[in-house]
Amino acid sequence: MDSKQVTIYNITPDELTVQISDAVEAKYKLLQLKQEKNDEDLLTVEETLNLLKCSKQALWNWRKNGILPSYRLGNRVYYKKSDIFAKLVKQD
Repeated sequence: MDSKQVTIYNITPDELTVQISDAVEAKYKLLQLKQEKNDEDLLTVEETLNLLKCSKQALWNWRKNGILPSYRLGNRVYYKKSDIFAKLVKQD
């Protein structure tokens, strides 16, 4: 049988509230950083088509006309998620 050590702390409700709110705030900041990192993800053509719900021809036209920047790695084309969202918001 495994024995586990139990530690008892003497803490006021106010101190507990501060500790909980600090922990929640730290978790929230971590989630925000994770989301920002996800915005820099490179999407394949198929993933971009699914995200934008457009045709391959429309995506190709936007790429050729410089409306949506693309990135090539070898013979594959990728799009940055952050570029897509920026273009959707700005729409110039």
